[in-house]
Amino acid sequence: MLGPSVNQHPEKRPNKPVQTEAEAAAAEDAAIAAVYRDMYRPKNNPGRFHILARAQYSIGSAFNGTMSGRTGGAQVDIGQSFNFIGYALTLRGEGGVIDYGGASSRTQMTGLLGGGPTLSLGRLGMLQRGYIDFRVGYDFFVAPARERLLEGGAARLPAQLPHGPRAQLNLGLLLSPDRSRKLFHGVGLGLGYQVLVGSFRGDLPPSQFLQFALHYSGG
Repeated sequence: MLGPSVNQHPEKRPNKPVQTEAEAAAAEDAAIAAVYRDMYRPKNNPGRFHILARAQYSIGSAFNGTMSGRTGGAQVDIGQSFNFIGYALTLRGEGGVIDYGGASSRTQMTGLLGGGPTLSLGRLGMLQRGYIDFRVGYDFFVAPARERLLEGGAARLPAQLPHGPRAQLNLGLLLSPDRSRKLFHGVGLGLGYQVLVGSFRGDLPPSQFLQFALHYSGG
């Protein structure tokens, strides 16, 4: 049961430096990180189903100051994740009031329905019991609209067709991660920034939206 060095003279036995408390803690942290790294990002790099669902609230304004509004709703990303990249199709629906226009009349959009392609960090952002999920995409929307006259009343307008890029950061904690799981679940908070560069129909000015969200991540 004893090692071969037991039969050697003490002066000939290999000397192993005694680790300090800090060195032992660092070695333990490195070993734990290696275990999680192999668990989250296996060497065969399988593509795994992934879904991200966000309940979010957005505050918007135009770059030229002629628009303001607020919307709230849901967003779902459905796609696949790999060790260092992921892709998804984003579906989004929000309702609210977005006003813009000139002195004589105002155009009001009452919702945003649509989505677009999304790229993410895949499983690269999974860190032990939490994750940092950064995503970028480009959205295309259908936005119901109406014209509100200053003298009163409103007239229905053809739906606006805004579009623009999106960036979102999701921070969360994993729920009960262990080696036996192939799919992981997490919940957390999210921030986002959406720019609408224009509209295929209508005169929507370039605008920006700041998003606040609660999200669920599974995959």
